[in-house]
Amino acid sequence: MKYHYPVISLTILLAASTLPAQAQSEPGPTAHRPALLRLGLGSCLNGSGDYGVMKTYLEYAPQFGKHLRLGSRLAVISGSNHIDFGEDYNGRNYTVKESYRAVNLEQEVYWLPFGTDKTVEFSVGVGAFGGYGSSKGLTYGGFSLNQATNQLEFSYAPSDERGFHAGYIASLNVDVAIDPARTWRVGGKLSLQNDTRANILPGAQFQVSRAW
Repeated sequence: MKYHYPVISLTILLAASTLPAQAQSEPGPTAHRPALLRLGLGSCLNGSGDYGVMKTYLEYAPQFGKHLRLGSRLAVISGSNHIDFGEDYNGRNYTVKESYRAVNLEQEVYWLPFGTDKTVEFSVGVGAFGGYGSSKGLTYGGFSLNQATNQLEFSYAPSDERGFHAGYIASLNVDVAIDPARTWRVGGKLSLQNDTRANILPGAQFQVSRAW
């Protein structure tokens, strides 16, 4: 039996010597770089006609480093309004419908001064967009005096613009994690965009995000 003890001791020493090598061969933890998939919905004020439109978007926002995100999204904007010019002498009411619709591809760069992957993420965004839009309204509208009948008559000149446009966009964003794993977030966006057709759209949207 005395010859077995050296063999057992040698076996234990060899097994112990392999532990550091195994620990060094295991890969270290990788940096967590979650991307956010966002769904946003809210209103904008059509600065060309001063009426509200609805903006809906789906955004993919990957993280780069500790202070940057990119936001690539598809946005749909739509809304209409009726301009009421009142009644004439015969009690007839005159209204003209105006509307704005657009589909945009938008790209923003978000700077997060307090860092990414926090319970509360605050960011400032700047970027550009391009898309196709349609704007209907009027260039002139109102009552004028008919010299022959000596009565007020309503007249207006309609406008219908459509085509491709491009522009810039800027935003302030806040997203708050609602679960311990920070998988789900809710937040909001204050945005301002302006395109080559002079459509200015300041607005605010509510957004829900999921980390991937």
